[in-house]
Amino acid sequence: MTLKTNHKTFLAFLVLSICFTNTSNAQFWKKLKKKVQQKVENKIDKQADKLIDSTLNGKKKKKEQTKKTNTTDERLKSYGNASISHSLLYGMFSVNDLSKTKVHKEGKKVTIKGSWRTSNADVFDGYILEIKHIDDIDNLKNKTFKIPEEASLKLAYNALVKGKYEYKRGQVHAPQNIQVNSGTATVTFNKDQNVSINFSANVKLSDYNKGELAQNDTPATINGMVNTTSPEFRITRLKKEQQKDPVDKMSEDEKMKIFQKMTPTVNIPSTFSFHKSISVKITDDRGDAQTLEFLIGQYPDIYGLFMNMKEMGGQNMMVVNTPKASTMFMSMAGMKIKKTTSLAQVGGNYNLDDKLPEDGDFAYKKTGNTKTILGYKCEEVRVDFDYTNAKGSAIFWVSKEFPIQNKAIPMLGMKMNNPYFSGFVLELNTTQNGKTMKMEVVKVSDKNVSINTSEYKKMGF
Repeated sequence: MTLKTNHKTFLAFLVLSICFTNTSNAQFWKKLKKKVQQKVENKIDKQADKLIDSTLNGKKKKKEQTKKTNTTDERLKSYGNASISHSLLYGMFSVNDLSKTKVHKEGKKVTIKGSWRTSNADVFDGYILEIKHIDDIDNLKNKTFKIPEEASLKLAYNALVKGKYEYKRGQVHAPQNIQVNSGTATVTFNKDQNVSINFSANVKLSDYNKGELAQNDTPATINGMVNTTSPEFRITRLKKEQQKDPVDKMSEDEKMKIFQKMTPTVNIPSTFSFHKSISVKITDDRGDAQTLEFLIGQYPDIYGLFMNMKEMGGQNMMVVNTPKASTMFMSMAGMKIKKTTSLAQVGGNYNLDDKLPEDGDFAYKKTGNTKTILGYKCEEVRVDFDYTNAKGSAIFWVSKEFPIQNKAIPMLGMKMNNPYFSGFVLELNTTQNGKTMKMEVVKVSDKNVSINTSEYKKMGF
């Protein structure tokens, strides 16, 4: 870096340094020399600051210009084409200035939206298709949905009053903002490749000929299509709210009045019998661990959970989970009591809904890795998920050699007719948003437990 300074200033500094050496005036000239030197240094500092600021501002402006250019290029680039034909008033038009289509899956709902340039006004100019129920986004290929039963469609555009031609500046337009009343929409979505929408709908158009009095009151039919490339896809995990037991809304007096009259939410078998005990150790990301004891019988989808309640003086409690209900059995003060609650009311207390991806959102894959747990060979199955509000993975170690027949223990990620893997999970490791959890079967033993449900008194609380 080269700095330019006034040569007269340097000359004065040199003359003062060489010529004025008289001892009687040494102090004076010393101060004057220092003052001139300081002036030179200040000038150099100012010029250096100016040069640095100029350099930084230049880089900043260049960066902003590059960003602006990229944004402009993106805005001017078209990702597809669309057309709409009208049964009356406006004929057909086509537009070749379309943005990327954005596809967003939240829970089971899928929203497909994008924009086209048919208006210079700062208003919504495009399409929004909302599909009410999609389990697996990969199944969204050439699928037709009924409007409004299965989907809704909103369209906003400027129709052309002269009929069939492409949009150009200076043409007379007729603004339309339509919520489709009825019809169908057929969708094909290929991740990272393309998306197409074809629709046929009954609508109400705004008649341009009515001028300021125009409103959506002219019944008509329209047919249209949208084809775009490079769609943006994102997926959001739907947060599930646990349903509260209706009894929780009652006052204490109301609860006491129905205490003896309370009936179970659902019916349960008269007996439960278990013959195996499985100890599962659960370790969280802090290293804290606890062990749960599962009881298994000759059921593919029923299991027991044995608990020792320290808060109640070491009182033992058994929870039995069936496909429809969860029942708590407890002996307290010489009285046997039970409380049955539907799984809809229990919510996610006994499964991994918050640790695993929703069905169909992400792929479960066998890695080919194996290891032995408690003498049983296990295969590794992995799923990675990346929601907008949750990111993580789950690793299952699954054994087909394990002798226990139960196929549905949601706490281990197991369920009936599992499409992702078959066998018993002996270890499960989950990671979500940086937090880890490990569940591992650490012990298997014989344990015979039978419960005669009729011996327990129904209880509501």
